[in-house]
Amino acid sequence: AMVLAGEHRATEELIAASGIPAVILRNNWYTENYAGNIAQARETGVVAASVGDGRVASASRKDFADAAAVGLLEDGHLGQAYELGGDVAWTYDELAAAIAEVIGSPVEYRALTAEEHAAALESAGLDAGTVGFVTALDAGIRDGALADTDGTLARLIGRPTTPLVEGLRSLA
Repeated sequence: AMVLAGEHRATEELIAASGIPAVILRNNWYTENYAGNIAQARETGVVAASVGDGRVASASRKDFADAAAVGLLEDGHLGQAYELGGDVAWTYDELAAAIAEVIGSPVEYRALTAEEHAAALESAGLDAGTVGFVTALDAGIRDGALADTDGTLARLIGRPTTPLVEGLRSLA
């Protein structure tokens, strides 16, 4: 489970306890979360992370927003909980290749251990809490927490989700 899962679960429990009819949208990762990686890759030619060969089924904010609109405007969704992810669960090697395509120069994925990653973040000046949060996120990815993709998002929005390269290009 991801480091954020507990807060989301608590929110869902409060909504259920309220008795107010709801549609629960459990959004996977946003492609927009990689804007910083694009900037880092432009400077260094590297995407560094401690995700191992974990996969991420990201989608763009627009994909998730379109799903929310469908949930609000169409009948038949109340009481449902949807796990929403992109159509493709990509690796960080694929992320590096996509960023390289977007910025027009070579990018490599540098796989770090959690300890190496923490040390690099600390040397960059991040506080201990932030270092712990980032390395916990990467551990979740490494363990498969963001890899699920069953087509629910694409079915809800009536089209394929935004491909990784296209989503990244909008950030560059």
